[in-house]
Formats: sequence, structure tokens, C-alpha cells
Amino acid sequence: MTDGAVARNYALVGAALLISIVPLPRLLDLWQPPWLAVALIWLVLAAPENARLAVAAAAGLLQDLLVGSPLGLYALAATVLVFLAANMRPRIVSSPPWLRFLLAMLILAAYLGVVVLIGGWFGYVGSWAGIANSLMSGGVLILIAFLFLKV
Repeated sequence: MTDGAVARNYALVGAALLISIVPLPRLLDLWQPPWLAVALIWLVLAAPENARLAVAAAAGLLQDLLVGSPLGLYALAATVLVFLAANMRPRIVSSPPWLRFLLAMLILAAYLGVVVLIGGWFGYVGSWAGIANSLMSGGVLILIAFLFLKV
């Protein structure tokens, strides 16, 4: 992989971090997707050699600092997400499209589950409706990503 492609992949993660702090209008506030999770799933599936646990942990720590969550919350969740996605990558790549989507949604649900579990201890996590909407909006982004991803 060329240096330009590696830089582009890491720029995608950086853009996801920046987009995650952009405030949405009140009507769309519940539909704020987990941008970092979708970007990391894309990175694992499109360029598995660039998707490392250290990259996920660093991106998660940056998101913790940007959104003001307890330090390590998103770092742990992103690390779990990349670990699961990297281990499930052979199954995801060789599956039919509908199963790809379901497996990616399972990984995204695990990410949100870690956020809910750990964030609940600190009183950080919002409502269950917000978590469900994050899962649905993340699913829409994953569907869009799979249309463009040729793995």
C-alpha cells in the first residue's frame, strides 16, 4: 500500500473524530451516528494492515478528549471494535452482502454495548433511545460504506 493510501485511511479516522463533535440540530440530535466506529470498521475491512489496536486506542482517547467522556471509555470500545472486526474479517469478506451487514451491525452493537456498560458506571450514557438510534444511523452508514467497499 502506498504512503498516500495510508495517509488517506488515517485521514478518514481523523475526519470521523472531527465530525463526531459537530453539533447537529435538535431534531437530528438523536441520529448522531458513531462516526469513529463506522470509520474503524471501514478501515479494518478496506485496509487491515493499517487497522491496529494502537490506532484504535489512540483514536478512542482523542474522542474521549473531544467529547468530554470519561477518559478511556471510547478507547476501550474502539479497541474492542477493531479486535472483533479484525477477527471476523475473513467471515465478513466471504459472506453474502446481507450477512456482511448483519456481522458489521453485531460489531457495532458490541461497540455501543461497551460504551453503555462502562459509561453507565460513570453516569455518562444517555437514554436507550439514543443508543438505539446510534445503532440504526450507524447501520445506515455501514450500508452506504458497503456499497463503495470492494473487498
